[in-house]
Amino acid sequence: MDSLWPIDILLSLAALLIANQYWRLGNTRYLSAALLVMAGLLLIAVCALVGAYRYGIDPGVTQLHRALLQLSGFSSLLLIGIGLVWARFGIGLGQSTRGPAYAVLVLVLASSIGISESGSLSPQEVTEVFSALGLLLWLGVAMMELMSPRRLSPPGPLLLGAGAVVIAMDGLFVGTGAPRVLGLARTNWFHLLLGLSLFSLLAARPLFERDKCLHE
Repeated sequence: MDSLWPIDILLSLAALLIANQYWRLGNTRYLSAALLVMAGLLLIAVCALVGAYRYGIDPGVTQLHRALLQLSGFSSLLLIGIGLVWARFGIGLGQSTRGPAYAVLVLVLASSIGISESGSLSPQEVTEVFSALGLLLWLGVAMMELMSPRRLSPPGPLLLGAGAVVIAMDGLFVGTGAPRVLGLARTNWFHLLLGLSLFSLLAARPLFERDKCLHE
């Protein structure tokens, strides 16, 4: 049987480290946008931690882990994508307040859960649609900065875009199915690549920083 908990711990640590970087953006111009990115990362981190506890200590939290997986799938990447777009376009709302971030967070969670519960889409389909939208927003910001840089200097846009592409490829071609890849469970590969890809968000920090605007 594959040991899944070590990779889950690594994924959680990666998400927490990057979330901490966004929390520490003391000179942020777009507080709500940074908090949305941090919220998406924290959902991933908590889900991975509970997964590590499930696989390493107590299988009794299986239902909780599955619920968190669903919640994270619904919203993590979409929240990150919205936060990146918010900062890239310099949306004035929520520059120095948390309220708009809380409103967007509630809206994303409520809409995803509502669509899933209505039966119009299955939970898996909701996860796929919302995650794809989040990755498109993420990649779109990277492409805009690559073609018309405002705050990111090379190779920042390339690194940021690469993270979104790897996550998309991770979901499409690796996934969490039964067959192994190079002798390792697909779930381990999926979480490992996801954790590594999240580090590309460090390249997006100048979008949120007052003193890194190139053309202001």
